[in-house]
Amino acid sequence: MQEFDQAMQHLEGKYEFMTSDHSYVSRKHEEDKVIIFERGDLVFVFNFHWSNSYFDYRVGCFKPGKYKIVLDSDDGLFGGFSRLDHDAEYFTADWPHDNRPCSFSVYAPSRTAVVYAPAGAEDE
Repeated sequence: MQEFDQAMQHLEGKYEFMTSDHSYVSRKHEEDKVIIFERGDLVFVFNFHWSNSYFDYRVGCFKPGKYKIVLDSDDGLFGGFSRLDHDAEYFTADWPHDNRPCSFSVYAPSRTAVVYAPAGAEDE
């Protein structure tokens, strides 16, 4: 938990999402046990399902472009199973989803919280 807490503090220091005016919850799906929301430029995907992982799960977002994983609770550093590829890039499509103007697809492993940021933002 200490490692995850430090990672969250680093994320806030880098992206300042907690103080951002932009906040939007795009999905609260009871059956899938998934919550997706935007805070600042970041997109948070929480899969609380105890056993279901989802391939090609559609995530609506406001900003078009390329996204990368910037925090992953499934990372081995936090005691997870390292099921996600942190080098993967996620490209948006002009496909509105969940009342958002564009979207991209992700793998959402069970019992995880994953944060995506626009690519290039991690270099700022």
